[in-house]
Amino acid sequence: MKHYTKPNKFAANVKLCVLGAIVLGLVGCASSNTQEQAAIDQASVIESQRAAEQAAATRAAQERARIARIEAERARQEAAEREEAARIAQAAAEAEAQAEREEAARIAAAEQARRAARAREQAQQARIAELETQIEALRASNASRLAANSKYEETIAAAQALLDALNAEQRKYSNTNAQGELLVPLEKDLLVDLEARKNTLKREAEALAQ
Repeated sequence: MKHYTKPNKFAANVKLCVLGAIVLGLVGCASSNTQEQAAIDQASVIESQRAAEQAAATRAAQERARIARIEAERARQEAAEREEAARIAQAAAEAEAQAEREEAARIAAAEQARRAARAREQAQQARIAELETQIEALRASNASRLAANSKYEETIAAAQALLDALNAEQRKYSNTNAQGELLVPLEKDLLVDLEARKNTLKREAEALAQ
């Protein structure tokens, strides 16, 4: 019995060693698997983080591109608005300048027309004054002529009266007495007066006729 007991203990020890090795191997494998899984999980997390970062970078780039497009569109609109405002301002300035030129031309034309009208009025007034002067001169001339004619007529009448008086005085010389004296006395004063009146009227008529 003692002869077979020792081998059994050895075998049991071998088994124990083998089992220990298996257990150690299994423990090592389990530990290795855990580490590998942890590494895989860590890599997955890193990859997820990288993917998230890449997606975030992509979104950020897209957002920057969108903002850039918005800014570019806004800049284009502002430039178009500035260009339109400049065009409107230029058109308004040209319209204002044209209106000022037209107003200046209208004022100049009105002033020229006013001066022409004033010149015509002055010419008409001068012509009217000249005609009035001529009319007054004609009236004065006619009045003087009429007065002269009237004076001439009075002069003729006075001369006729003087002639009649002279004839009457002459007839008195045929009516005398035996001594040759005039029976009717001469009216010498009357003859002098008639002669003076005739001469005065003649001078007045000649003065008016000048």
